[in-house]
Amino acid sequence: MAEEQTQTRTWTSARLHLVLGDRAMDVAVPAEVPLVDLLPAVLPQFGAETVEAGAEHEGWVVQRLGEPPLDEELTAAQLDLHDGETLHLRPRAEQLAGIDYDDIVAGAGEQVAAHPGVWTATRTRGMLLTGATVLLGLGVPLLWLAGPGAGVLTGPAGALIAAALLGVAALVARGAGDTVVGTVLVGLSVLYGATAAVLVCLALAPDPTPSTALTVGGAVTVAILAVGLVVVADSALLFAGALTMTVIVTVAGLIGTLAGLAPAKTAALTIVVTCVLQLFVSSLAFRLSGLSLPLLPTTPEQLGENIDPVPQEVVVERGTVTVGYTAALHIGLGTAQTPLLVIVALAGGWSTVFAVVTALLLMLRSRHPGASLPRWAMLVPAGSAVCAAVLGYGARSGLTGLLLATLLPTLAVGAGMLWLVDVMPGRRLQPYWGRAVDILETLTSVAMVPILLAVLGVYAYMRGLSG
Repeated sequence: MAEEQTQTRTWTSARLHLVLGDRAMDVAVPAEVPLVDLLPAVLPQFGAETVEAGAEHEGWVVQRLGEPPLDEELTAAQLDLHDGETLHLRPRAEQLAGIDYDDIVAGAGEQVAAHPGVWTATRTRGMLLTGATVLLGLGVPLLWLAGPGAGVLTGPAGALIAAALLGVAALVARGAGDTVVGTVLVGLSVLYGATAAVLVCLALAPDPTPSTALTVGGAVTVAILAVGLVVVADSALLFAGALTMTVIVTVAGLIGTLAGLAPAKTAALTIVVTCVLQLFVSSLAFRLSGLSLPLLPTTPEQLGENIDPVPQEVVVERGTVTVGYTAALHIGLGTAQTPLLVIVALAGGWSTVFAVVTALLLMLRSRHPGASLPRWAMLVPAGSAVCAAVLGYGARSGLTGLLLATLLPTLAVGAGMLWLVDVMPGRRLQPYWGRAVDILETLTSVAMVPILLAVLGVYAYMRGLSG
């Protein structure tokens, strides 16, 4: 069905009335071809001298009467060109001027109607969807209002609501093809499912540890997101990032539950896991996109295997999917790292040192991705850790320490970064600087291990064994 629709759109055309000076003609143009590709075929219809004249005045532009030139990179369908519409071909340096308005009210009304913020049917749909989401999600705090003692009843009720929302999401996404509503319903199902799991946990164990509740809620969330990934496949990137974050949080809760560690120690251990996982994001995204590299040949007979070229459309499409999965996985990891690093940074002592070293490592790693979202997914947790460490140290210091050891260095570093705003962008550095940063990144990664042992109290424990 999608292929048939694509073919239909490709073969549709728009019959336009083109005017060039005192000449005019009707031309049927494909609706899915950009104007920049149509002009070389249309201009010769007005004579060979028209093409030659275009070289003298930087080419031609296409515009409606009284409007600015049309974007040549867009297609006729994207520009909303209709059959019989009149367009003017003008030299780029002699564009048609705008029409003066005799009626100021009419002119102002046209500008208001054309404003980007004007209310449209799409915004009405968004308003209704937002209201429905708020009302459907209002049941989550209502379940909590019943109190932990009623978890035997409210927990199963929340589970039933979560299952119903998940079923409706499958029907809407698969049957009606509405990805947005299906995704919203899966998100609401996650809220109800996690709430139901925690309420049942509170009912069975009246005084559970926060790690236990986090583990139970996270496990149910992972299960619902996995099902949502299947039923609303068009939102796979969103669910991939959410799954990554939820799995990390669930692992943190599981570590705290099984090992009985303090929150800062649990967070530090989990951060190390996330830093290791970051190394495999690119290869995992490549595999999730459906691409695979052939194995290296080991015998002469294998040299002729897997040498068929891959279609260009497949490589482009799946390459785009690879970029999307890379961003989604990095955002999921960064979203989980941010609160964990804040918890560690505010703990003081070796925990703060560990958070600062981890922030430095993330800043150094952020230079590797070429896309902006993966870089920000590393810089935001790093910046949060540094800010939390500075605020935590300032809160524990006296007035002198607050001014000299916290405020002044922070202002100095901020002024230095402000100076780099006009210096660093676009500046090419010598190769040895890149090598120095590589070495610093390696040393920072190695330094995390002994500092982690100090955070976990391993050194103090060993000193206690020696008496």
